[in-house]
Amino acid sequence: MKLGFALAAAGMVVLLSIPTMAAENNFIITLAFIFSAYTTLALAWNIVGGFAGQLNLGHAAFFGVGAYVLSLFSTAGMHPYLGVLGGGAAAVGLALLMSPLLRLRGDYFAIGTLSLAEAIKIAILNVHAYGMRVAPYPGLGRIENYYFLSGLLIAASLTTYFILRSRLKLALVSIRENEVLAAGSGVNPLKYKVLALVVSGLFAGLTGGIYGYNLLYVPAEHVFSIEWTIIPLFMVLIGGRGTLTGPLIGAVLYLGIYYLLQFTITEISLLVFGLTVVLIIKFMPQGLVETVLINRVGVKRASIP
Repeated sequence: MKLGFALAAAGMVVLLSIPTMAAENNFIITLAFIFSAYTTLALAWNIVGGFAGQLNLGHAAFFGVGAYVLSLFSTAGMHPYLGVLGGGAAAVGLALLMSPLLRLRGDYFAIGTLSLAEAIKIAILNVHAYGMRVAPYPGLGRIENYYFLSGLLIAASLTTYFILRSRLKLALVSIRENEVLAAGSGVNPLKYKVLALVVSGLFAGLTGGIYGYNLLYVPAEHVFSIEWTIIPLFMVLIGGRGTLTGPLIGAVLYLGIYYLLQFTITEISLLVFGLTVVLIIKFMPQGLVETVLINRVGVKRASIP
């Protein structure tokens, strides 16, 4: 646990120092911003999908709503950060709206969340088919916005760390492993699943708002794209679900493979990446964190952060 937290903390220090070390390098700043956004989304999805075991395929809806509300606040002439907070609040409202679907199990819940997300996307496209512009705010540039996102990533990491060290982890994991048995032992499955979904939605919505301001333009087709669900999900599955280091490792691997293939063999990059994901999921179903530390290094399962 301490080792994992130390590694995560070291990673945060590196991220926070990037603007100082590479202030004039737009590519590095952009790459670090994308990494932080995807990692925060992966940590958010991990709360409901990794710990509680609920396959939420509507994660992109939280992200998109956060970005969309930010654009509405900007149009009204309000401070972008108020828009980000408004987007987070709207995402929480959406999570509560989505919560009745938690009574469904397995594939039914996954299909239900995906259907709701697509319905929201279509509704937004019918109103703002060409997207909405976001006005830049004096004194709030890409560096300041990057630090804001980094702070959110730290908050998501600390939330995950808190879950790992609390009874909440035991409740969520018991629901994931056997919901009927968990209910019989005194755990209220619906209560904890709703809590996990709300916290997950909050972080995803805040991330969407910050991302929308970074673009200064919010195209609904993009911010509500299913990629904002699938990529964080893959990061969690690759790195290891229900851990702190898993989503972080998954994010590094995903972006590393993606950009390496983009600059080398772009024609087959998607095929190679897809094959890599399939092989990891097939031969390391518990993710790289648990597979490597338990089977190769011999670390006890309970000590994995």
